[in-house]
Amino acid sequence: MINLLPTEDQRQLAAARTNTLLLRYTILLGVFVIVLVMEILAVYVVVNIGKTQNQNTISENDTKAASYASVKQQADAFRSNLATAKYILDKQVPYTTLMLALSQNLPSGAVIDKIAIDPATFGTPTTLTVRTTSYDKAIAVKTSLQNAKVGDTALFTSVSFDSVSSGDAQSQYPYTAVFNVTYSKAALAQ
Repeated sequence: MINLLPTEDQRQLAAARTNTLLLRYTILLGVFVIVLVMEILAVYVVVNIGKTQNQNTISENDTKAASYASVKQQADAFRSNLATAKYILDKQVPYTTLMLALSQNLPSGAVIDKIAIDPATFGTPTTLTVRTTSYDKAIAVKTSLQNAKVGDTALFTSVSFDSVSSGDAQSQYPYTAVFNVTYSKAALAQ
C-alpha cells in the first residue's frame, strides 16, 4: 500500500500510537502497583493475626506453666530425694544379712558375746567374742567362721584365735573365745 499522507501527519499518527501505548503501560503499571500494595497489606494483616494468636498461645502456655510450677518443684524435690535414697542404699551395709550368715554358721553350743561390725571394720582386723560350752567348741567355732559364707562369698578373709579362757564353771557357756577376724569387703556386695 502506498502511503499518501503527508509526512507531518504520519509523524502525528506515530506519536499518537506511542502515546496510546504509553498510556496503556502507565495504567497497567498503576494497576500492578495497586495490586502489589493490596497483597502486601493482606500479608501484613495475616502475619499480624498470626502474631496475635501466637502471643495469646504463649501467654496461655505461660499461665499453664505457672500453674504447673508447684508440680515441677515437687517432682524436682522427689527426684532429689530419690537420688539421696539411692546413694544411701548403695552405701548401706547389709548388717542383717551378715549377722544371719554369722549366726547360721555357729555350731550348737556357741553364742556370740560381743561383736563389732560397722563400715570401718570391713577389710580391717577386729575382734569377735564367742562363749562356748567347751574348749573343743571354741575350735569348732574357728573352723565354722573360716567356712562362713554370705551367698557365694566368704564372710571373713582371715580368722585367728586371740585367746580362749574358762570363766564361771556354773554358767551354761563357761568358755570365752576371742577371735581376730577381718570381714570381707566382698561380703558387702551381697
